Amino acid sequence: MLGWALNEEQSVERYVERAAALLVEIADDYELIIIDDGSTDRTWEILSAMRVSRPWLRPYRNEVNRGSGFNTKRAISLATKEYLFWQTVDWAYDITALADNAHLLGQYDVLQGVRRNALALRQVFSARSDNPYKGLVSWVNYSLIRLLFQVPISDYQNVTVYPRALIQRATLESESSFTNPECLLKTWWQGASFKEIPVPFIKRDTGIGKGTRPLAIARAITDILYWWFVWVVLGRREHRGRGRVTPISEYES
Repeated sequence: MLGWALNEEQSVERYVERAAALLVEIADDYELIIIDDGSTDRTWEILSAMRVSRPWLRPYRNEVNRGSGFNTKRAISLATKEYLFWQTVDWAYDITALADNAHLLGQYDVLQGVRRNALALRQVFSARSDNPYKGLVSWVNYSLIRLLFQVPISDYQNVTVYPRALIQRATLESESSFTNPECLLKTWWQGASFKEIPVPFIKRDTGIGKGTRPLAIARAITDILYWWFVWVVLGRREHRGRGRVTPISEYES
């Protein structure tokens, strides 16, 4: 399990405890890699203290704030177990169904969490993010990626379970919130099979989210447009295969 935190002293201890409870249920051999992304509060102090009694906890620190894209790439490169996934430090996604369906990794390469029906405009303001503004940003982000890249995945910003070998083969080039969708695109182009699993969004109750600050939005949109031009228009991508997506069935909750 991978995560990153910026000034999350209110949330990080609970996050580690919840991660431990989840990981011990689904795996015999596990690790939690968490990156302190240049925090100026007690986040690093708390992680360092918790590390003493938790050998599976692997905290790292960025001396300055680098953002989600850099942290995604760094955490993936540090992972050592057979499978990896990430969860936000405020536990923004209900990954119960994802854990319950871990056995499907024998049938599919990747398990992709999706917010079911949360792409409909009527639900953007209630089910997709912490508030209407963030929900709209998320919806526009999804729509732009789907329009430009034409990869039929139902959610590009959610929790994904990857085989470590598969995702570490991908050369990740962006460095913004687009890095998460980039992981999906590049495993899709490697020909991976995806199974979509319902993973609802949970609104934050402590701390402050940082992902929809104007600068972060501008960087993400710039990355989307630039890498679309490079990978799709110019065709400069390493893999050119086509994956397969199995959506949520009507019987899945």
